[in-house]
Amino acid sequence: MAALLARVLWIALLVLPWCAPPAAAQDARLIVSSSTKEVALNPWVHVVEDADKNKTVEQILKSPLGAPSGPGSGAINFGFTDAAYWLVVPVDNPDKNPLERLLLFEPTWLDEVQVTLVDANGHLQTQIGGDTLPFAQRAEQRRQINFNLVLPPGPSTLVVRVTSRDTLFVVMSLLDRSAFNPLASGEAAYFGFFYGALLALIAFNLMLYLSVREPMYLAYCAYVGAFVALHSVYNGHAFGLLYREWPELSNWAHSTFSYLFALSGLVFASVFLDLKNKLPRAYKAWQGFLIVFVLGCLATLPFGYGLHARNAVYWIVIYSVFVLCLGFISMKQGNGAAKYYLAATLAGLVGSATTALTVLGILPYTFATFRAVDFGMLVDAIMLSLALAERISRVNRLERLRRFFSPAVADRLLSAPNEDLYRPHQREIVVLFLDLRGYTSFTQKHGADEVMRMLAEFHAVMGELIAAHGATLERFAGDGMMIFFNDPVEVVDPAVKACRMATEMQSRFANLQTAWETRSYSLSLGVGIAQGVATIGAIGFEGRRDYAAIGNVTNLAARLCSQAQGGQTIICSVVASNIAKVLQVRPLPSLALKGFAEPVECAEMVHTW
Repeated sequence: MAALLARVLWIALLVLPWCAPPAAAQDARLIVSSSTKEVALNPWVHVVEDADKNKTVEQILKSPLGAPSGPGSGAINFGFTDAAYWLVVPVDNPDKNPLERLLLFEPTWLDEVQVTLVDANGHLQTQIGGDTLPFAQRAEQRRQINFNLVLPPGPSTLVVRVTSRDTLFVVMSLLDRSAFNPLASGEAAYFGFFYGALLALIAFNLMLYLSVREPMYLAYCAYVGAFVALHSVYNGHAFGLLYREWPELSNWAHSTFSYLFALSGLVFASVFLDLKNKLPRAYKAWQGFLIVFVLGCLATLPFGYGLHARNAVYWIVIYSVFVLCLGFISMKQGNGAAKYYLAATLAGLVGSATTALTVLGILPYTFATFRAVDFGMLVDAIMLSLALAERISRVNRLERLRRFFSPAVADRLLSAPNEDLYRPHQREIVVLFLDLRGYTSFTQKHGADEVMRMLAEFHAVMGELIAAHGATLERFAGDGMMIFFNDPVEVVDPAVKACRMATEMQSRFANLQTAWETRSYSLSLGVGIAQGVATIGAIGFEGRRDYAAIGNVTNLAARLCSQAQGGQTIICSVVASNIAKVLQVRPLPSLALKGFAEPVECAEMVHTW
């Protein structure tokens, strides 16, 4: 075995040098002939740092050059730096005639690019460009910085000086016109699809906003729109369309739209996740973050574009992590739509991080890694649009559920599919009927407006208590209501909860009576409570369904309510035994109730307030 391993190692040592890509020789020249239609310059680049930004071309040509970047050099990265860098490429044109080539740069945000071509006789051709100069300086009126070069026959040296207040990385290529036109057409198709998809999503959600006036749609449009604006700026499209003669304004648009993108993302997160109502503590953290974010933006304004732009990059990273945490917290708190938001935000964050790591040189430069932010944000926008649809559907469903349940119960029910919620089932519940005494005579003495006013006041008070106690409203008529506990969410001691709510209802109704006496209203409240098994589920027909409880227990509660006097709450014997240790009850004689063959044992609650 040892001998076999030794042989494998020996073979590997012989083969590996042949497998490794050959490094460019220090004195090698890039051959560019008439047959060379497109070539990447980065593997042939010798880099010289100019920390004080005071070197000249002549000094660079006399300086000793280090080894070139070598094969596999997709981009040359310097990160955030205040230095200038010289990129030297020895070139050789073996043809007898000069060659015209287009020198193309990526990215589009290089501040100043000085290009000098030095021939064998020492003659210099110098051109200056970059995004701090008017757009018309470019040889081709395209988004990338580009120069027209004429390579003389024989050896020559290309010397490029680059600076940037943004992240400094450089990708250079030489192209024949026949290669540049297909490249430009491919880019136009790519960006056309990308912007078309995002603008279609914006238009769709904007139309939804105009039709239903739901603020979440508008917040989504602002968020995606801010990214489109930011993307068009840092990819050079806005410079050529809007800022051709104002390059510094184009630069400031980079950082400004970066902040606006993060700000719109923060607003959308707050609106979509409903932080103010559902996560008050997270909402306070959001408010604090927003204040610090705005102050951070304003604090760097007096120090110029460079610091403002760097600060914007850092804030976008911090903002992305912050809203990701908000989505995670919201999902853990039971917000079903938050899972879509979380997945969408994660896609955008992964795409942005991949592009950032590529720009900083940590990941290799490829089309996929450099454009990862595009793919990530497109997925982000699509998933957020789906999440928005789910969120709106959830809100509509919540509104329907609140017809029957308290807001807290309705929120919990949203995690259950409709068929599970409304499928008929049996459960022991506590049913509470309440009814107004004197209602019929009241309607005969007062007009319709006065009746509706009284009912609105009555329903408002009772509805508030139903929501506060987490009860389920089965139905209500003009002068009465049927309410039950222990479904669809099971509760501990439902009889105690029902009786305590009845006591509070009688107390609040007494306050109403005092106010109504000034209007000559003569009304009182009777309540009946029973406990037993009922069949519960959806009843009705397509387009109109109610959530109902059916069974003997509901009939018993209704009959007890009919026997109750004004201010009285009558409970069945089961309820009385379940609350006797907690609440005061007073036995009553057995009642002969309609629909019941035998007299029913019951009791009366002793209300104290």
